[in-house]
Amino acid sequence: MSSNREQDPFERSRVKTFDKMFDKDLEYQWHLDLYKKLCGTDLGDATPGGGRNRRVVVRRWPRAPNGAVIRELPPGYTTPSSTHLWGERLLDFFSFSRGTDDRLNHVVSTSSRLSAWMKANGETEYAKDEMIWANTEEPPRVRPAADIMEIINAKDLLIMMGSCGVSLPRELADADEDTDADPKPAAYPFDYKNYPDPWPLVPFSSNTPTLESQIPFHLLPETLIVHDPFRLLHARTPRDKDVDWTSVDDVTHKYKLDLTVDSIKENIALERSKIEEITKNATPVTVGISFYRSDERDSGDSNPTSVPGNAYKITVPPPPPPPISVPEAHLFLSPAHTVGIGNHSRVYHAEWDLPRSVFSKPKICNTCLEEAARKIISDKADSTLDDNSPGPNNFFNGSLDFREARTPKITFAYTKFSFKYADLEKSREQIHEDHMHTLEDEKTTSYIEYSGSMDAIHITTVPWYDPASSSPPPCSHFAQSSVCGSLPESPPPTAQVSVVAKLSLRGDNHMKREAVNYQRFGMQFSQHWTGYTLATPLHDPTPMGAITPVFYGYYSKEDSSDSDQYFSPILLLEDCGTPIEPDKLDFDDRQECAALVLRLHFHRWTQGSFWPRNILMQLGDHADFPLMKSANDRRFRLIDFGRAKCLMDAQEADYSRNDNLYQKYWDDERFDEKSAIGRVLEFHYPT
Repeated sequence: MSSNREQDPFERSRVKTFDKMFDKDLEYQWHLDLYKKLCGTDLGDATPGGGRNRRVVVRRWPRAPNGAVIRELPPGYTTPSSTHLWGERLLDFFSFSRGTDDRLNHVVSTSSRLSAWMKANGETEYAKDEMIWANTEEPPRVRPAADIMEIINAKDLLIMMGSCGVSLPRELADADEDTDADPKPAAYPFDYKNYPDPWPLVPFSSNTPTLESQIPFHLLPETLIVHDPFRLLHARTPRDKDVDWTSVDDVTHKYKLDLTVDSIKENIALERSKIEEITKNATPVTVGISFYRSDERDSGDSNPTSVPGNAYKITVPPPPPPPISVPEAHLFLSPAHTVGIGNHSRVYHAEWDLPRSVFSKPKICNTCLEEAARKIISDKADSTLDDNSPGPNNFFNGSLDFREARTPKITFAYTKFSFKYADLEKSREQIHEDHMHTLEDEKTTSYIEYSGSMDAIHITTVPWYDPASSSPPPCSHFAQSSVCGSLPESPPPTAQVSVVAKLSLRGDNHMKREAVNYQRFGMQFSQHWTGYTLATPLHDPTPMGAITPVFYGYYSKEDSSDSDQYFSPILLLEDCGTPIEPDKLDFDDRQECAALVLRLHFHRWTQGSFWPRNILMQLGDHADFPLMKSANDRRFRLIDFGRAKCLMDAQEADYSRNDNLYQKYWDDERFDEKSAIGRVLEFHYPT
C-alpha cells in the first residue's frame, strides 16, 4: 500500500511521472485484495462495471473484555460537506461493538472518533495497532482543480502554433459593439481590436477549457457583456442549431451581477477590506529556512551526528497584490452549443472571457531562492575567513543535530473476519501469521534539529512570477516544470473558459430561487475533499467529492424594465457532465449518487427534484489535466435547486406561527426523497 500523503485517496488512475503516465494507483486494488483474503470473497478488480459494491468496511475495532459501554463517541475529523463520519482511507472505517457482551450489535465509525474514545476511557493498550494506525491519519484537505492557468497557457501555445482556433476577421473585430458600455482605453483587457495576432478568435472555434476552479464571490464580474447574435436571451427554442458566428452581426447586452443574500454581500465587503489592509501594510514574506553547516570531512567521521552550523530565515518582498474586484467580463452564446431544453429553462455551453488575473496567483521559485541564499551565505563565510579569523567555527552561531524518527510497523489481527477475543488477549507473536496483516512497513524519517541564534536573509534578486503576465518571464525552473514551458509571445490580457449558462422562461421563478440557494450554499457544497464519508443509512463509505456545481454568478439585464421584450437572467455554473443512466452504473456509482442527496439532508437541505436528469456524471477527475483524465474516473453532482428547501427556513416560519407545521412539511419531503433513492437509482437501498 502506498503511504504517499499527497496522492489522491480516490480509487482512480494517477499520473506519477511522464515515464509511467498510465500506472494504476494500487491502493484501491489493494483494498479489494485484502477483502478477498479476509472474507474469501472476490469483489472484482477496480475497473468500473458490474453490480457488486467494492467500497466496503473490512476492519473491526477490538474491545477490551471488560470495557465500558460506548454510548456516544467524541467528534472526529469532518469536512463542511461530509456527514459526522469522515475517514482519509477506506481502512479508517471500523465496525465495533458498543458493549463487549453484545457482539452482534456492530455499528460503524471512524478511526479518529474511536481512538479519541479509547484515549478517554483507557482502552488504548488493547487496540495498540489500531491506535497507531489512527495516528497516521491525515486531516481532511481540499482537493483543488488542476491549475486552470496552466491549462490556459497550454491552449494559448496551441493557438499560437495554429493548431486550434480561427482568427476573427478584422472587420468584425473592429466593429463597434452594440452596447452602451463606456469607451475603454486601449490597454483595457476587452479592447479586442488591439489584441495580438491570432486573437481575437471566432467564438467556440478553439475548444476552450472547462472552468472547474472556484472563483471567490468578491471576484465575480460586476458587469457581464453578453454577445448574443442569435437572440437566445429571449429564452425561446432556437430554430436552427447549425449556425456560423461570422455570418451574423454581433449583438451585445449589458448585464449586472445580482447577489441578494446579505451574508454574501457582507463577506465580499469584508474580503475586499482585508485585501486593502494587507496591501497597505505589506511586509516581507518568510518563504523558508536555509541551513549552512561546516565541512567535517577531515574530522574522520563520515556521518557526524552533530556539526557546527547556522540557520537563516529567508524573506522576500511581498507578492503583487491580488485583484479586489473584476469590473467586467464577456459571455458568448450560440445555439450550436445547446446543453438541454427543459420545462423551466434553456441551458447552453457558453464561452466566458475573463481577465487573466482572476485565475492567476503569483509564485516565486524556491530553487532560485535557494541558489541566491547559498551565494549570500557563502560570501559571508568567505568574508569572515578573509578577516584572519582563527577558524571557520567562529562563523557559526549554533549546531545542527541529525536525527532519525522511526515509525513502527502497523499490523492488525483477524480470524476470517470474526474476532475471537480470547485470541486477541495473546501477544501478537502468538497469533498465527495467517491472521496478521501488515498495513504499513516500518519507516525511518531523517530530520535536522537546530540550536542557536537565527539570522534573516532578505532576497530581492528573485522576482515574483505571475503566470497571467508576460513580464517578468518565468525562470528556467518554472519553464521546465510548466505544462507548456515559456510562451514564445505575449498572450492577450483575457482568457476564455467554458461554463454553463442557464436561462429562465418568462414568468418562471425557479431559477431565481435556485440562484439564491447557491448563494446560501456558499462554497462548501462545491468543494472537493480528500477521503471518504459514510452517509447513513448506506452501509459503505463514498468519496468526498463536491455535491453541487460551482456557482459563477447570477446576472440580470440592466434597464430591462424599459423594454417590452423579455431578456432572461443568466445563471452561470460549472459544467459537470451529462445526466446519468442508472442502469449503466455499478453499485458503487449508485451509492455515490445516493450519498449526494443524503449528505445534503445531513446539512439540513432537501433537493426538491431528485431524478436521474438532475444527477450529472463527469468522466475524469477535476484535479487532472485534460489529457490525463480517465474515463474510469466517474464523478457525480446534483443540479437543479429551484425547489430546494432549508430546514432553518421552516423552523423560522414555525417560530413566527408558534407551531411546527412547516418543519413537518420539510421532514416529509426529506423522507420522500430518501424513499425515492432506490427507485430513482434502481438499486436495493437500505432503509
